[in-house]
Amino acid sequence: MQYSMRQYRPEAQSHSHGDFHQIIISELGKLEMEVEGRGGEVCGRQLAFVEAGKTHAYRAEGLNRFLVLDVDADLAHRTGLEALWHRHGSAATYLEVGLGHQRGLVALLQAIAPLHDQESQTDMLDCLKALLLRSRQSCGGNTFGMAALPSRLLRTMAWAEARLGEDITISDMATIAAQSESSLFSAFQKYIGTSPMRWLTEQRLQMAMALLRDPEIRLSMSDLANAVGFADQSAFSRAFSRRFGCAPRSIRRDPTAF
Repeated sequence: MQYSMRQYRPEAQSHSHGDFHQIIISELGKLEMEVEGRGGEVCGRQLAFVEAGKTHAYRAEGLNRFLVLDVDADLAHRTGLEALWHRHGSAATYLEVGLGHQRGLVALLQAIAPLHDQESQTDMLDCLKALLLRSRQSCGGNTFGMAALPSRLLRTMAWAEARLGEDITISDMATIAAQSESSLFSAFQKYIGTSPMRWLTEQRLQMAMALLRDPEIRLSMSDLANAVGFADQSAFSRAFSRRFGCAPRSIRRDPTAF
C-alpha cells in the first residue's frame, strides 16, 4: 500500500487506475469528485473510495491537502477492506466516517500496510488516525470508548471542518444542524465537552499547526491566519500562542518545536 499527501488543482482532471483502489481523506479543503457519473465531495469526515478501474474526475479550489491511499485490489479483497467499505458505504463511493467505522478501517489498513517498511507503515497510520480522529482528540475525549455522535452533530462538524477559512457563526452551525442555537450548544457540551465556537477555534488552530509544519506551504502569517478563519493576524498569533505555548513563527522556523 502506498500513501501520499496531495494538493489538487482547480482545473478538472480525470483518470483511472486498474490495479489498485484509492481512499481519499481530507486534511484541508474540499475535493469535488465524480466517479463514473456519481458525484460527491471529500471534506470533513466524508471520505471517498475509488474502486480499481473506475474513471473518476476531480477538482479542488483554494488551499487544499488530502491523504491518498493506494491499496492493491487483490490484497483489499483478501483482507476484507472491500467488504467493509461496501457494507458501510452503500454504493461504495462516498462514506461519512463516524466513530463506529473508524476502528475497523484503521485496523484493516494496519493489517495490509507493508510490514517490511515499519517506519512507512507507522507514519501512514499516524497520519490516518490524526485525520480521522482530530476533532475528538482535540477535545481530550476517548474516541473509541464513546458512543457514536448524533448524525446532525457529525453533519455540522463535517460542514464546519470543510470551511475553516470562512466566517462561521453559531447561527450558521445551528442551521446546518437543523436545531436551535441553545440545543446545538447543549449537544456540543454533552458529546464533545466544549462549546461549538471553542471546538471550531481548536480545529482552526490544529489546521494552522499542520500548515506551518508543511514545507511545501509557505504562506505569510497574514495569509495563514486568513486561511484558517482568523481575520486578524494578531488575534491568530495570540490564540495560537495560548494554545500551543509558542508563537506561530517559531513553528515555521523549527517544525519539531512543539
